[in-house]
Amino acid sequence: MQNVAVAPGSTDRVANGDGMPGDEQDENKEEDDKSGAVKFGWVKGVLVRCMLNIWGVMLFIRLSWIVGEAGIGLGVIIIGLSVVVTTLTGGAYYLISRSLGPEFGGSIGLIFAFANAVAVAMYVVGFAETVVDLLKAQVILLIILLIAIANFFIGTVIPSNNEKKSRGFFNYQASIFAENFGPSFTKGEGFFSVFAIFFPAATGILAGANISGDLEDPQDAIPRGTMLAIFITTVAYIGVAICVGACVVRDATGNMNDTIISGMNCNGSAACGLGYDFSRCQHEPCQYGLMNNFQVMSMVSGFGPLITAGIFSATLSSALASLVSAPKVFQALCKDNIYKALQFFAKGYGKNNEPLRGYILTFVIAMAFILIAELNTIAPIISNFFLASYALINFSCFHASYAKSPGWRPAYGIYNMWVSLFGAVLCCAVMFVINWWAAVITYIIEFFLYIYVTYKKPDVNWGSSTQALSYVSALDNALELTTVEDHVKNFR
Repeated sequence: MQNVAVAPGSTDRVANGDGMPGDEQDENKEEDDKSGAVKFGWVKGVLVRCMLNIWGVMLFIRLSWIVGEAGIGLGVIIIGLSVVVTTLTGGAYYLISRSLGPEFGGSIGLIFAFANAVAVAMYVVGFAETVVDLLKAQVILLIILLIAIANFFIGTVIPSNNEKKSRGFFNYQASIFAENFGPSFTKGEGFFSVFAIFFPAATGILAGANISGDLEDPQDAIPRGTMLAIFITTVAYIGVAICVGACVVRDATGNMNDTIISGMNCNGSAACGLGYDFSRCQHEPCQYGLMNNFQVMSMVSGFGPLITAGIFSATLSSALASLVSAPKVFQALCKDNIYKALQFFAKGYGKNNEPLRGYILTFVIAMAFILIAELNTIAPIISNFFLASYALINFSCFHASYAKSPGWRPAYGIYNMWVSLFGAVLCCAVMFVINWWAAVITYIIEFFLYIYVTYKKPDVNWGSSTQALSYVSALDNALELTTVEDHVKNFR
């Protein structure tokens, strides 16, 4: 085992309960470097941030609707597909620009910054929905979220009263599970339209990578914290989806007098078999059930206000993270001076070089999308932009490996360049299946931005994988010449 130097103060943190005795390196330690900046360990720096960003508004006020539309089976597949897309994906702008060069980086930088700005709108609209029908202490917010999720699972085993039964909640019932297992899409909805609404729930994976400069050991912290966060949040999503699908029927009237009449034919209806007649929901709109009530988790939970607290924590922490990320990404893009007209936004203020001008721009973009005030409309827009970003991140990893760039030495044990390429193709395919015309518009914008940067030829030299590929191609061609016989017609 290698010798590891013990950081000053680590023993004090163990004594205070912040670390584990015998650890060679405190997982959670925060240490001031020579510049005075705080450095985070993998738990606080990556795990907590990723979990707070992944667990967002969709967990509490859309996951039950997704199960109602897609059924338990397809609902789990939607969650799994989202996890596959995000797990294959390797801050985004810096990775792409320094890997593929300014042409790719400049085009995707605008898209990624815009995606974060629109994400603010999604989380704030989710917060507003909950209000109608703090926040730097991230560990406290995570604790509130965990309590809210545990509160939901506890509520599923507390015997349901007549009021909750009239609203479609009957505790765990095999008949309800069987009825809800298959899809029952309403008009205008399908597998990929529902997937587009859920996908933003899985886009918080870059929360740790976005602050890589503030981590003690980014190479170790980012994969460890991100993968563990993905695993924990995925288990929670699937657990909630299965439980809510086994407890709550799709449609309910909320009227306690809607009980079955003696001798009534149930026609396989789970609610009818449990003593309630919700058949009129087939002919007129109902207010309750998985398909109609976005506050199902509050109804099912043991104590409703805890779910509300969880929603507030999830939405506001995610909105705050996006509100901070968008200006930072945009500022990094502007500082590279790829787009001369955007140099105005490169200026920072204060000792932390805060992008105040970028905050104002993000505020304007977010407000424009908040005015839409419809979560199911905003979510697919975000899915489109994030999928485009993830496609470029995956392609960056593949291209760096393909070009055999000496500076690209991934330490992740199970990394494979072809998996990265598959991830890029998968992201592009999902974009077109969700909304083909939006995908076309996105790639047309990226193409024109790429052409613009190529034409302007910015004065930068980042040692990109594109340059590395040129060296490799030249070397291969030179080596091939050694096997070619000389001829007077080919003399140079």
